[in-house]
Amino acid sequence: MPTEKTHQKVTASFIELLETHRVDEVTYAAIAENAGVKIDVVRACCNGKLDLLAAFMSELDQKVLKERDPDLMTETARDRLFDVLMCRMDLMEPHKEAIRNVRRTALKDPAFAMHMHKLVVRSMKWMLVAAGIEEFGLRSVGMSNALAVGFERVGRIWLEDDVPGHPKAMAAVDDMLANGEKWMGRACRVEKVAAPFIEGFGRLCKGPLRSQRDDIRPDTSSDGASEVNP
Repeated sequence: MPTEKTHQKVTASFIELLETHRVDEVTYAAIAENAGVKIDVVRACCNGKLDLLAAFMSELDQKVLKERDPDLMTETARDRLFDVLMCRMDLMEPHKEAIRNVRRTALKDPAFAMHMHKLVVRSMKWMLVAAGIEEFGLRSVGMSNALAVGFERVGRIWLEDDVPGHPKAMAAVDDMLANGEKWMGRACRVEKVAAPFIEGFGRLCKGPLRSQRDDIRPDTSSDGASEVNP
């Protein structure tokens, strides 16, 4: 089995090739040659190019989490998330052309775009964790998806923002988080209003199931024997 170092080498080879090619233009033979390994090693490292992109994004996630400043936890959730996303974009900077070509591929291939969105959603979940914002269930899914959509829009601005410090991208992140705060506030109000109805619906769903169980539960006679209806 390939070592972790070999996995990283193959992933890095693919990302390097993406600097000058779209995803669909990169061959597995080229990945192997660029990494200095045989093509069977590439196969052992991944099931396909999406796996390599997932590995690349996971590496970014881990770097952001590693660089997280514990002192950030004293700031507001919005400020923490802002710093986390800006940190991620700083880490993305050396791979800007590769990311641009990934986006170009997504624009011409809807299926690929859907897969990439799932990867972005997964990464945004970890960006929320890095910012000390952890949710569970539907709320987690909703927040991760909303942040993914917002970050994808910010990414388009970031790709065209060549000014040092990326002021346009920074402003876009700030606007995105401001709008996100408003929507989360509305969602929380809706959640509070809907909670009694959801709870009542849950009880309604459980009621018939209990009745059915009662109907099929065998009667126990006084002498301890069970009577089953024919």
